[in-house]
Amino acid sequence: MLEFEKKIVHVLDCEHNTCILSEGCMKKEDDVIAKMLSSKAEKVFHSASRKRGVFRETSYVKELLVKLKDHSITFETFSQKLAQYVFDKKMEHAQYYVSDFIVALLLKDERRYVLVLDNACTQGITHTVQNEEDSIITEIIPFKVLISSTLTAKDRAFLIELSDESLCCVENKVEIEGEKVNFYAEVILQSTTMPSYKESVKSITKLTEEMSDKYEMDEVDIVPKMKSMLVDNIENSKPIQIDEIAEELFAEKPLAKAEFKEELKKQGVPTAIEVEYVKPTRSDKVQKIKTDKGIEIIIPVDYMNTKEFVEFKNQPDGTISIQLKNITHITSK
Repeated sequence: MLEFEKKIVHVLDCEHNTCILSEGCMKKEDDVIAKMLSSKAEKVFHSASRKRGVFRETSYVKELLVKLKDHSITFETFSQKLAQYVFDKKMEHAQYYVSDFIVALLLKDERRYVLVLDNACTQGITHTVQNEEDSIITEIIPFKVLISSTLTAKDRAFLIELSDESLCCVENKVEIEGEKVNFYAEVILQSTTMPSYKESVKSITKLTEEMSDKYEMDEVDIVPKMKSMLVDNIENSKPIQIDEIAEELFAEKPLAKAEFKEELKKQGVPTAIEVEYVKPTRSDKVQKIKTDKGIEIIIPVDYMNTKEFVEFKNQPDGTISIQLKNITHITSK
């Protein structure tokens, strides 16, 4: 259960070089706004793109956090200084967009967090009603300060647990001086981060496919086995251990096993991938097979490794047959 203690909103209009800092917390909030903010906060906790990080000792945000914790500054002052710092860094690095900058204190699972939502404002359309010469005319006009009710690709967010100052970020990389960087993790928070669950699984999947090809293993067998292990760990809330995956997939290929672990280490993938709050996606649970004839089949990974439901047969003429078993009903979609 997530509970907000305080919330404050600042406006960072980098497009017009304007920073509007609120002096007090939000007081009025209807059910729609409360639901939207809770939904966004929950998505930060559960995002598969969430990167865990550690502050560097030189971090200005960490310095502010220490002052907040020892009550040297109020929550409102903390949020103002943070918002001004983010605004200045955005202007310095040419991040010219308008956003509503929400800073909150919240409680979840008996832990207190600072949550920051940098909500990029998007353009939509609305209507305006005008009276002209005794007639009413309704026009459609652009409206540029809309906030999405969900986390969008342009939104940025981070969480800091107050007890141990551990942090995590949800963001897409932006281009700064020709280089793709994690703006909040690297520039604002001045932290070192590990790959997110999503990035780690992408690396594991790609490397598994490469290893199966390099060491002449059956990709149709090995990839579903890897996916099944990931889903099992998530559903049982167990960290994904790279050593266990390597052993299961490459038990009979010691060179492949060693190379698999070494390459993931080079890519920064942790030896134990945390799955707290992660939910398996549909792509994690199924394996898509495409034949050279253009036939595509989507099969749950749990069925891929048992001949009770799916069987692949190598024919004498070199072709492959796929047999689907124990089917009681077929639906055309």
